[in-house]
Amino acid sequence: MTDTTTVQRRDIDTIPKKSLSLEKNLIPKAEDIEFWRNLNPNLTISDKALQWESKDSTIEPSYLDEYALQLQEEGYFQTPPVIPPATIQQMLQCIENVKKAGFPPIFALVYDIFYEGFAYFDSVLTRILGSGYKLIPNFWIYYIEALDTGKGFEPHRDTEYSNTIGSDGMPNVLTLWISITDATPVNSCMYLVPANRDPQYTNAIHDLNTGGTQFALEDIRALPTPPGALLSWNQYIFHWGSRSSKRAKFPRVSYAVYCQRGDIAPVDDVLIDIPSVLDFETRLAIACRAIYHYSPVSLQQSSKEDELLEFVKRNKAKLQRF
Repeated sequence: MTDTTTVQRRDIDTIPKKSLSLEKNLIPKAEDIEFWRNLNPNLTISDKALQWESKDSTIEPSYLDEYALQLQEEGYFQTPPVIPPATIQQMLQCIENVKKAGFPPIFALVYDIFYEGFAYFDSVLTRILGSGYKLIPNFWIYYIEALDTGKGFEPHRDTEYSNTIGSDGMPNVLTLWISITDATPVNSCMYLVPANRDPQYTNAIHDLNTGGTQFALEDIRALPTPPGALLSWNQYIFHWGSRSSKRAKFPRVSYAVYCQRGDIAPVDDVLIDIPSVLDFETRLAIACRAIYHYSPVSLQQSSKEDELLEFVKRNKAKLQRF
């Protein structure tokens, strides 16, 4: 399937952002592969994280058509847990170790395990996006503290690209959101307004500045998500991560990225083929692209941000070769 509709990109300055901080003395460590290998010695950093074959999945084939239909009608779908618990536990421990070392969780993307996780959903993504789908490396790793101050991104539509719904009503671009811990109403699960309950949804496909102000509160849908499950939506669904609570038993941890069909023109300036080589420099570039894209970052122990900004820009530029 191809679609010739012109796609426009949203101005990066209008995309919702979260602040992060990074201590000045950690910058050299970030570029040292041996530092990362020693930090999580049970995990690999190879060149082959995106050279996998589809893994055995517990998702029934009959569900695939249901997901496609729900995408057409409501703009999202949710799978049961698919990634094995042992793998999920490794992901969680990895992120905890990255945080303890003083780095934002996004730097966990240097490890193979987070890319290999997509292999468990290959049958779903192939059914929806077709064979040859590609990654748009706009990643984020969410770590919502179990505190009254913890919360996800504010209510928004992703809307980084316009006109990504095909003539058959299926999306050409998907957000993939994988839960690493239980996401509950107490520790901040996702909430959204289904497409068929949102009066502004159709307009949002073409106007990237469309907000969400006209839906009925009773049409909001809470989406508790167990570890190892995939929650996926198109570019125009109005959604948010709710506030956590000090009564939550643990943080909400998850990670997300975009994918697009492989038989349409690129919607972004960088795409990553599946399969492809994904070396350490590229993983670091992906983390820096995420920081630049979604987070204003402050450099601690210094009144200037020049060194951090140079580090982020230098590394994210290495993705231009894809």
